[in-house]
Amino acid sequence: MLNLGLAVASTLIFLAICEFVVFRIVLPGSDVPRNAVVNDVVRYAPGQTGIWRVRDEIAAPFSINAQGWNSPLADYTTERRPGVPRIAFVGDSFVEALQVPVGMSFVEGVAQTMSGERPVETYRFAIAGAPLSQYVQMVEREVARFRPDRIVVLLVHNDFDESFVLRPGRYTSSFLKFNIADGRFLGELPPDPWRPGALEFLRRTAIARYFLYRWQVRPQTLADFFLGPARASDPRYAANIDVGKVLSREADIRVATQHAFARLSALARGAGASLHLVMDGDRGAIQAGVVASPALALNAIAADTARAQGLPFLDLHPVFAADWAKQRQRFEFPSDAHWNAHGHLVAARAVAQFLLQPQP
Repeated sequence: MLNLGLAVASTLIFLAICEFVVFRIVLPGSDVPRNAVVNDVVRYAPGQTGIWRVRDEIAAPFSINAQGWNSPLADYTTERRPGVPRIAFVGDSFVEALQVPVGMSFVEGVAQTMSGERPVETYRFAIAGAPLSQYVQMVEREVARFRPDRIVVLLVHNDFDESFVLRPGRYTSSFLKFNIADGRFLGELPPDPWRPGALEFLRRTAIARYFLYRWQVRPQTLADFFLGPARASDPRYAANIDVGKVLSREADIRVATQHAFARLSALARGAGASLHLVMDGDRGAIQAGVVASPALALNAIAADTARAQGLPFLDLHPVFAADWAKQRQRFEFPSDAHWNAHGHLVAARAVAQFLLQPQP
């Protein structure tokens, strides 16, 4: 019994040293902003700051503003400054941009580029994992009240099927979903309010933040580590999706895309704004020299749907391809598929030019 007590005490002391010394001072884990829900929109609790870390490659300061979004602006105001255009950017982790310092995302790059003649306000509304269906919820419940002149929605390849197929995650059930079956739209499924689960306390410990977030030690990450080379050469996988599995639902994806674009367009008009759609390219295919990536079928679906509904659409795939041909500089991190500083810069220039073009 004495030996058992000594073993337990030693373990607790070891864990305490790891928690309060090793993984806070010596080998700090990633800071992770706490979640919150306001007006049925999952976001982050206001007023948080920290450093998002991934391995030894990313150490980016973030700042969660009064409305719960990562932004260099401490507070979004509904009041408008006369003569100053306001652009709202909506998306997932690519707009959230925790991987680069808070003022260095493509959103701020667009503002800087477009502010040559007069100031431009850019607000971003984004949370990691949000699919296309959740963008509808965000625009309706949050973005519209700030009365932007333009709403820019950034699409990525996992946005489409995840709008109607539930993916596991801490707050994925808090996203609006579409009810679609056999190529028919059956309605919208309201989000469940997010509440911290029983394991939330453990997830927020320094030990967990070091392994889960900084070093990404998760079952899928371990599988990718061991299966990565085979998976990278597998034509089923591209742009961070299983293309074959996703495109097997092509009829449902087309229905989801049509509904989402129509809803977003109507919400934008109702807020007195115009809707602009931007989609990421398959950067991995570009850098690997793959000319015809199967993931670009989703770019084509988005472009066709936007054209049919008369919506401005920018495909970033040829933009990234042209930049790669000239500079051979990667757009993402070695261990993280999100845009790095160069990726944000290339996207910012293209999106700014897109928005500066006369619209029909």
